[in-house]
Amino acid sequence: MTDMTIDVFANHPSGRAALAKMAPVTENFRLYEAGIMDSYGTMFFKGAEFRAAKSGHNKGGLSIMVPGTIKRVFVSRSEIEAQTIQG
Repeated sequence: MTDMTIDVFANHPSGRAALAKMAPVTENFRLYEAGIMDSYGTMFFKGAEFRAAKSGHNKGGLSIMVPGTIKRVFVSRSEIEAQTIQG
């Protein structure tokens, strides 16, 4: 897994909607997979908690997925649009 220090999805309305549905999540929880499910704009997201690597080329970066922390969620177009307005 690559370094997940930067929370890329959290800055987008769809990612914010997914994180809101997955709440509560820890500070080191990251969304790492997303996709569009249908023509209505429904999306799926998968996320997990990550910890910092203690050695190797990713040392110090969030790159080790914590077992048992995976969460999956579906987000509707209306939930994404609500986050766009709140944004």
